[in-house]
Amino acid sequence: MEYYRDLMIGEEGQIVSFSKFMQRIADTGALFNREYLEAEYNHAHMSAIMASKWDSILGDYLEYSAVNDARTRPSHKKLHRFNAPKNHPIWNKIYPPNGWNCRCTVIPGYEQKVNKKITAEEAGKIMKPELKNTIFDNNVGKSRLIFKNNHPYFLKNGEKIQNLSWEQYGLKSTEKIQLQNLPHYKETTEEEYFAWWEKQKKKQGDDLVVNDRLNTEIVLPGHEGKSKSKFNYFKWHILRKSGEKRYLYATEVVNILKNPDEIWLNPMDKNTRTYIKYYDKGAIKLVVDENFNAISLYLTESKFTGSIEKSRKGILLYKK
Repeated sequence: MEYYRDLMIGEEGQIVSFSKFMQRIADTGALFNREYLEAEYNHAHMSAIMASKWDSILGDYLEYSAVNDARTRPSHKKLHRFNAPKNHPIWNKIYPPNGWNCRCTVIPGYEQKVNKKITAEEAGKIMKPELKNTIFDNNVGKSRLIFKNNHPYFLKNGEKIQNLSWEQYGLKSTEKIQLQNLPHYKETTEEEYFAWWEKQKKKQGDDLVVNDRLNTEIVLPGHEGKSKSKFNYFKWHILRKSGEKRYLYATEVVNILKNPDEIWLNPMDKNTRTYIKYYDKGAIKLVVDENFNAISLYLTESKFTGSIEKSRKGILLYKK
C-alpha cells in the first residue's frame, strides 16, 4: 500500500493523472481490476483535497455542496446547501467524500444560510445507512486517515488482523537507531516546566493546543474540568510519579508532536496514537487518545529495550 501510494506522487510532488498512475502500477507487474483501482485512486485523491479544505476554510460555518447532476446520489442531493458550524459534530459523520467516486465538497457557510429544512440530526439520519461501519464514516480533515482500520485492506478471513509491527513495516530496530547521531534535549526543572507551560499559547482555559506533524490539532489538557483528580489531566500528569521526573523532558512535547520520528495508530488499544522521538538519552513516547487529547508522556530506557519496541505497532501514520 505504501509503495503504491507513493506512485501517485510525481517528481515535483504533484498528484499524477490516473492514466499515468495506472501505467506505473502496470509496470510493477501487478494484476488489478481497473474499475477498483480507479475508485481507490479517486478516493485517495479526493480525500487529500478535502483534508486540505478542512484546514484552508477558516470561517465558522461550512456548507455541504453536491454536484447535483444525474450521477449524484439522492442522499447527497438532500444535503446540498446544508449549513452547520464547523465545530459541530455532524461534520465527523458527513464530511466528504461519502462514498466511492463521491464528488461532493464543502464551501464556506454562513449562519444566516443554515438550512431550516434539514437539521444536523436529520442530516445524520440521511447518511447513516450509507456510512455506518464503512471507511466513509470519517472526517479525513480531522483524522488524517484515508483508509481506516475497517477497510478490507486490514481484514483477514473476516477478522481484523493483529497490529502490524515495526518489523513488518521494514523499519530499523531500536538497536540500530541508537547507533545513529541522535539529538539532545535540555533538561528542565519542575519550576522551569511550569514557567514554560504558562508561556505557551492557550486555546481555552489552561489547555495547550498544538498542530502535530500531520496538522491534526492535539490538546494538552491543563484544566481540571470534570476530573476529580488533577493527575487525570496532562499538565499535572507529568508530576504523577515523582520518581520518574518527567518534568526533565516535558518541555519537549511540542517538538515531539511537530517533529516525531514515528506516529502509530493503535486500533487494538482504543485508537490511541503514539508519537515517538529518539534522543541520545532515550526515546520519549507521547500517547494521545482517540479524541486527540494527550494523556501520557514518558522516557524509555536509554538503551531502547523492549518497552519502546512494544509501542511500535498498529498503523504507521508517519515515519521520518
